Amino acid sequence: MYRLSGTVSKVRSMAGSNATGIEIGRLLAAAHLRAAGRFAGALAPLGIDGRLFGVLTTLDRLGPSTQARLVIEMRGDKSTMMRSVDDLEAMGLVVRQAVPGDRRARAVALTADGKERLAAARVTADRVAGELFAAMPETDRIALRDLLAAFVRNLPE
Repeated sequence: MYRLSGTVSKVRSMAGSNATGIEIGRLLAAAHLRAAGRFAGALAPLGIDGRLFGVLTTLDRLGPSTQARLVIEMRGDKSTMMRSVDDLEAMGLVVRQAVPGDRRARAVALTADGKERLAAARVTADRVAGELFAAMPETDRIALRDLLAAFVRNLPE
């Protein structure tokens, strides 16, 4: 069972009507740091990190896409995306292809090696998620997922 020692008393002692929201923000940040660190360590033997895993999964979902589309889909920035695609291309996991009808644009596509590496990374992601949530009952996992999905959906752009 998940137990957050001292959380209730800390929230009660915080001034203002947004004390619970502030505590949720702190907990989300702490959870992200821990989970991202665990995931990064697990991905390291595959030669990729969470950033590159995100690009690979997005390309798998969308199919060949321009870097501009990847930036929009991943809510990133151009320079980070260019560096990510450069890194993936250097590893042979993606290729840049001409876009029919647009001589300037290039689409990024997964290679066979990229698909294989992504499959291995997904196995790793599943294992790490299992480890991270092992102490949480399935009903709580589903409730947490649903609450976070509603939170993200309702955030202002």
